[in-house]
Amino acid sequence: MSDEPFVVVDVDEGLERILRSLQKLPDQLAAPQVLQKALNTTARKARTRLIKEAGKRYALSKPEVLKTESKVETSTSDTSATIISKGSMRDIMDFLTQPNSDTAAAAAQVLNRSSMSPLESNGMKAFVARFASGHTAIVQRQAGKQYTSAGASARAEKYGRGVDMTKIKKLLSPAVPQMLGNAEGVEAAQALVIELLDKELDKQIEKALE
Repeated sequence: MSDEPFVVVDVDEGLERILRSLQKLPDQLAAPQVLQKALNTTARKARTRLIKEAGKRYALSKPEVLKTESKVETSTSDTSATIISKGSMRDIMDFLTQPNSDTAAAAAQVLNRSSMSPLESNGMKAFVARFASGHTAIVQRQAGKQYTSAGASARAEKYGRGVDMTKIKKLLSPAVPQMLGNAEGVEAAQALVIELLDKELDKQIEKALE
């Protein structure tokens, strides 16, 4: 699973202006370090903006996953800082959910702007299940698909010969890279980069001059 980059903070934008700012430094050998610190700080703040925008858009039950599956990577060789994220699709239970009842399907809300919706497809109602590993998830039977051979034998042994042999699948929702990569959030983060880089560079230059 590869890291997915979202926002790259580098000196391509406004290079001449940045070079003029760095000329204020009496020790020009310190310029690359000063610039890299400004890029890193800008990237961290842009990542925070990405996380905030995704948190406003998605109805996550544990929004901290947006932090744990994203990070800032820096490169001194090309003087840049990149916001990246890595992660597989999330269980639907990572979002706001309601368990099934005797008559109603389990329900979920993935986007904050939407409402809680029953998870039902082709007459198959989603329900909460606990796997042998202890993991709990919302699953759904797959119409027309049956367990065969070993799978059917294992289910019959565990639940009895009359158990429903229709295959079940775990219901999933967007991965963190998908949530952070939403166009609106990325656009807001890129706008913040343009706004902040000059300010952060001035701060780092002032520190270097102290």
